[in-house]
Amino acid sequence: MLTVNNNHQNFTARLDLTNIKLNKTRWKNISKMFEDKTQKANYTFELSDSNRQLDIYALPDELEDVEHSCTLSKEGTKKLMEESDEKITQKLIKLLNIFTHQDNVRTTAVEFLQKLEKSDKYGTLITPYYKDGDSIYSKIFSPVIDKMKADRIAATERDTILKDAQFID
Repeated sequence: MLTVNNNHQNFTARLDLTNIKLNKTRWKNISKMFEDKTQKANYTFELSDSNRQLDIYALPDELEDVEHSCTLSKEGTKKLMEESDEKITQKLIKLLNIFTHQDNVRTTAVEFLQKLEKSDKYGTLITPYYKDGDSIYSKIFSPVIDKMKADRIAATERDTILKDAQFID
């Protein structure tokens, strides 16, 4: 959420609790803690609790075509809710850090490909080049997506709450 304060811009990640049905007072406290601890992030986390599972959608305010999705397993949701508000906040910050890292990797790759496209004198970057019809561009970008997924797996595989979560990459 962008707020203007004495002509200085402050960014903070925020939790949208519109679709939270259970533990609303607790989630409001967690939301305040999350916003206080994420002063340099510009994301909105939309939370939803249905069927005893927590769904988290992370939307970076600066990247219009990006949305992250994470659904905790029923067991992971139960474990999360057994934690203190502080630990829940830290878990959400961990997710924010994972998503921010993925967005930085993606942005770096896109910027590189845009530079390469500007100097593509013969137009070979985006034209089908390989037998499967892929272009050189797609052969470069596809492994970047794989790297983003591998980084996310590495960051969550030992986490008792996030290891069984379903992510949409």
